[in-house]
Amino acid sequence: MNKIRSNPIMLIILLVVCAVAVYAYVKLPADGRYPVHWSFDGQPDRYGSKLEAVSIGPIISIMIYVFAVVLPALDPKKKNYERFKREYFLLMQVIMGVMAMIYIMTIMAAFGRQVNITLWINAMVGVLFIILGNYMGRIKQNWYMGIKTPWTLSDERVWNKTHRFGGKIFVIMGAIFVLNALVGFMTNWIVFSILLFGLTLSPVVYSYILFRKLESR
Repeated sequence: MNKIRSNPIMLIILLVVCAVAVYAYVKLPADGRYPVHWSFDGQPDRYGSKLEAVSIGPIISIMIYVFAVVLPALDPKKKNYERFKREYFLLMQVIMGVMAMIYIMTIMAAFGRQVNITLWINAMVGVLFIILGNYMGRIKQNWYMGIKTPWTLSDERVWNKTHRFGGKIFVIMGAIFVLNALVGFMTNWIVFSILLFGLTLSPVVYSYILFRKLESR
């Protein structure tokens, strides 16, 4: 795998997040209480200190950045990363970018800006799933990224077919998030969670059925 310096886009995203955090820490009043979590209907349901509100973004960005570079080197199947290195870094950049945008939205809310957090999170997460879905089939067998089940990790054929199937499921999930952002058709978070859980579980079930089918041959 390439070293940290080989991924400038992720480094730029990290520096932007840290710059936003420093600016917010300097400008926000020290004794204020700021929204750090929102309910399903877009209303703040938990408030925190300035330090908590400001530090969430940099902590998440640093974790993604470090994990993206370090964990593949520890992967028993690390040689496979050379087979999808471009896709791997692209997906990590997208994930890190979406998390950075969500963080910037929370900082805007801390400054008192009127931000529809639910709309933006649904839209950005939806786009993230759609992008992930389109690249899912190109991810090669590894222990870090992808649909990791005992059956996909045991058989490369199961891995490849499951990820092609899972890619379609991710696109469907992304479309649901985007539609929910645009028209708000899903207002019950329990129903929404059950729907997403069912879709998320389907590639796992698929990998088991496919493994048993191939094993029986």
